[in-house]
Amino acid sequence: MEVLRHPLYSILAVIFIGAVCGALAHRFGKSAAGARRLALAILAGIGAAFVGFHVAMLSNQFTSVILFPFAVSLVVSAVASFALRRNAR
Repeated sequence: MEVLRHPLYSILAVIFIGAVCGALAHRFGKSAAGARRLALAILAGIGAAFVGFHVAMLSNQFTSVILFPFAVSLVVSAVASFALRRNAR
C-alpha cells in the first residue's frame, strides 16, 4: 500500500474511484440513459472524489493511515453522485 503515497498513483486512484462511483450512480439512478449524461455523471463523481480526497488530506487527522483519504473520497463521491442523480430530470 506504500505505492499509494506516490502522487501519480494517488491521482489515478482518485480518478478511478470517482469514475466508478459516477458510473454506478448513472446506472442505478432515475435519469434517462445517454452518453452525455453518463459522461456528466462520471465527471461529477471524479470532481467529488477529488474534493473529498483533498479535504481528508487537509484535515491532517489520519495522514499516517494510507487508505483514509481514499475512503473519504469514495464516500464523498458516492454521496454526491447519487444525490445529483436523484435530482436529475
